[in-house]
Amino acid sequence: MFMAAGLFSSARFAISAFEFTVELIPFQRGETVIFLPPVGELTAATHRWPFLIKLTLLNVDLELLASELETLDEAQNLHFFLEQLQSQIGFYLLRMVAITFICGALSVFLLLRPKRKWLIAIGGLLAGSFFLLLFWSTIYLPYDYDAFNQPRYTGAISAAPWVINLSEQTVAAIKSMGKQLEVAAVNLHSLAQQLEQIRFSEPADGLRVLHVSDIHNNPAAFDFIEKAVGTFQIDLIIDTGDLTDYGSSLEAELITRLTALPVPYVFIPGNHDSPQVIETMRQKGAIVLEGETVEILGLRIFGIADPSASGPEVAIASEEYLRSCGREAYRLLLNEEIEPDIVAVHNPLAGEGFSGQVPLILSGHTHRARVTLESTISINAGTTGAAGVRGLYAPGENPYSMVVLYFDRSEGERQTLVMADLLSVHQNQDSFTLQRYYNQNSLQPVTMESSHGAGEEQDEAEQPDIR
Repeated sequence: MFMAAGLFSSARFAISAFEFTVELIPFQRGETVIFLPPVGELTAATHRWPFLIKLTLLNVDLELLASELETLDEAQNLHFFLEQLQSQIGFYLLRMVAITFICGALSVFLLLRPKRKWLIAIGGLLAGSFFLLLFWSTIYLPYDYDAFNQPRYTGAISAAPWVINLSEQTVAAIKSMGKQLEVAAVNLHSLAQQLEQIRFSEPADGLRVLHVSDIHNNPAAFDFIEKAVGTFQIDLIIDTGDLTDYGSSLEAELITRLTALPVPYVFIPGNHDSPQVIETMRQKGAIVLEGETVEILGLRIFGIADPSASGPEVAIASEEYLRSCGREAYRLLLNEEIEPDIVAVHNPLAGEGFSGQVPLILSGHTHRARVTLESTISINAGTTGAAGVRGLYAPGENPYSMVVLYFDRSEGERQTLVMADLLSVHQNQDSFTLQRYYNQNSLQPVTMESSHGAGEEQDEAEQPDIR
C-alpha cells in the first residue's frame, strides 16, 4: 500500500506561466495526455511501456504570460516548453522512486521481525534501484517529444490544432509580420500625404477615428494598430468585434494590450467574444457597447453586440435573428429619440435596419473590407488580424485591413464624415494598398498601391463616392 501510494502519487510543477499536475497511471497505453480544461485534451504516443503520463493544467499566470508573449522571445517557444517538460518528468520519476523506496523501507521496519529487517532493507534498496532503472530506461530516455508534432485532439481544442503547432516558425512569422505591418503603416501614411497633394486635404482640426475589426487574437495586428494610431494621429478607435477566437479569459488578457493605447477604445463584441472577454475589456478601461449610445469627442456612437457574445459558446446566430435584433435596436433608438452619428455592429446583417436612417454604419465579421453607398454609408473594416493566427498558415486568403475615418464639424454641429482611407496590407507579398473615399459628389475614390516600398497612383472610376 505504501509503495503504491508513493509510486503513483501526483506532483505539481510550473513551466513559465503554466502550473501543472503530473501523475503516472499503470496498465494504460504508453502515451502522454495533456488536459487543458475546459477546451479539451491532446494526446501523443511518447513511449511504449504501459504507463500513461497525465498532465493537467491547473493555473495560468496571465500577467506573466502576457508579458512573455509581448516580447515573443524565442526561448518561450514549443521547444523550450518541451525541454522543461522533460526535466520535470525526469524529476518526477526520480522523486517517485525515492518515495517508493522510503515507504517500502518503513513498512519493512514496522511489520517484519527484527532478524530480517536489514536483509529486507537491502532488498528494498535493490527494488528501488530496479524501479529507477526501469522507468529511466523505458520512459525517460526513449521519451519521444517529436510525437507532439502530430497529437490527437479531443474536445473544443480539436478545432484549433494551430495552438500546439505555434512553434518557432509561427513565432518568427508573427514577429516578422509585426515588423512588416509597422513599416507598412508608415508607408501608407506617406501615400495618404501624396493623395493630399492631388485632392483636398483633411480638416486640420478634424476628428480621426480608426475602425478595426476581427483581430482574432493575432499579435501582429497589435503592432499594426499601435503604429497606425501614432502615424495617422488617431483620436479614437472603434472595434467591431471578434477580438478573440474562443472567448476565453486567457485570450482576453492577452489582447488588453490594445486598451493601453493613448486613445479611447470602443468595443462592440462579436460572435467569437464572450461575457469573460466583455468583462475583462471593461475592467481594462475599454468602452463596451451592448445596445447603448456613448458620446466621445463630440461623436455619438450606438453599438450593438452580437447576440452570440452573451454566452460562452462560439456560434453564429441565424440571419433572421440578427436582422430582428437590429430592428429591435432601431425601435429602441426611436423611443429614446437618440440620433447617433455612427451605428456600430459586428455582423452587417444587424445593421440593415438602420440603412437610410443614420449617416454611417460600421461592421466586420465577413473578413472582407468594403465601402458601399446606398442610402447610408456602410463600411466594413474586414479583418485587422488577417483572420487570426491561423491566417499565418494561409497568407493568401485575408489581408490585414483597417479604415481611417476623417470627421469635421464645418457643416454643422454634428460630426460629418469627410473621407475614409481603406488600408490593406497583403501578407508575404510585401505590398499594401490605400484607397481613399471622399465625401464629395464630384470626386471619385483614388487607390494608391505600393509593392516593395514603391508607391504608384491608380484611379478606379467605377466605385462609389462617400456623400
